[in-house]
Parts: sequence; structure tokens; C-alpha cells
Amino acid sequence: MTAQSQSQNVLVGTEQGGARGFVKSGGTLDIEAGGVFSQAGTPLKFARGQITTASAADTVVTGLSTVVAVVASMEDDPTDGFFMVSAQIGNQSGAPAAGSIIIKTWQNTTGTDPTPAAAASFGKKVNWIAIGT
Repeated sequence: MTAQSQSQNVLVGTEQGGARGFVKSGGTLDIEAGGVFSQAGTPLKFARGQITTASAADTVVTGLSTVVAVVASMEDDPTDGFFMVSAQIGNQSGAPAAGSIIIKTWQNTTGTDPTPAAAASFGKKVNWIAIGT
């Protein structure tokens, strides 16, 4: 930060010269109605949620038009039957349909072999975040 932005009592702002914006502790970046968050001129939207698994590969409709990135994490603690989770955007034109993601859950092959296999235990909570248009 420049000396000017540090000396001012400003929580959200742009450094002198406009090369970098900042949000200080206690500040909030709020994109109001009609405002756009974009990367290289492409507007981006965010969706998030939590699913309860029903199969080893659950399709989730995000509400986005097209998904370009997704992350997922387990809410429930891992067990041999629910060992890890992955997420994929697929081709967005059929597998899965545009705006959807696939959440996959995995189990240990056996209690002593950590090689993942499709989960056989369901009803577990998974949190996800998707970025798209």
C-alpha cells in the first residue's frame, strides 16, 4: 500500500495510481445490483451449496449458465466407506448439462488399501463452490 492509503482511515479503496484495490480488516467488498465481478472482461458468478450424497456420482444443478471451475469438500468426517470427494465440471454440453457439476465420493478399497474406489456409503454431506457465467 502507498503511504497515502495507509494514512487515510479508509477500509476499502484503490491505491494511488489505480494499480491495486484493497479491503482492509473490517472492510467489505459489496458488489451491488447491476455491478459485475469479471476476469479479463468476462463476468463471473459464484454458486455454492451442500448436498447429501445419494450415489457415488451425484449431479448438482448450480443455477449458473456454464460452470468453469468447481471445488468440493467433505462436511462429514471421513470413514472407510466415505474417504474422499472430488468434483468435476464435465463438458457442460451433456455430461453434465451446462450449469451442472458432478460430485464424486470415494471409499478405501479395503481398510488397509487406500486405493480409492467409488463410494458405497451414502447420506454424507458435501459442500461445494462453483464459478461460472
